[in-house]
Amino acid sequence: MSRASAGATVGTRRDRASSVVFVALVVLFGLLFAYDLFEAVTNLVSVPGQSRYANNDFYAENGLDGLVASPPWFALIANVALPPVVFVAALVVVRRRPLPVVALVLLTGLAAVAALSLTITAYVQSV
Repeated sequence: MSRASAGATVGTRRDRASSVVFVALVVLFGLLFAYDLFEAVTNLVSVPGQSRYANNDFYAENGLDGLVASPPWFALIANVALPPVVFVAALVVVRRRPLPVVALVLLTGLAAVAALSLTITAYVQSV
């Protein structure tokens, strides 16, 4: 076997190993982003059914217009859109980057989603 073909074989193995690690990182972080998405969808479904919104008809019928509240739809929908948008943006940023950069960008995106989701959740619960 010549040196050129041996070098090509090692390069091919290294490329294959790095692509496997890349896919594993993307799948792992994809699951973590999916968990944040699941929490956001849960809030979107459960918040409008809470008692402060369910009693709006009763409040309106009895002249208690000051108690009538509507769910903060914009915040709830933004919370649902946030994880997929950040995940896709992170994948666009990390194209053809070294694996440590991929992990760092995905971790930063996950941290940003978690922080913003907690902020939005706190806002929704306070309204």
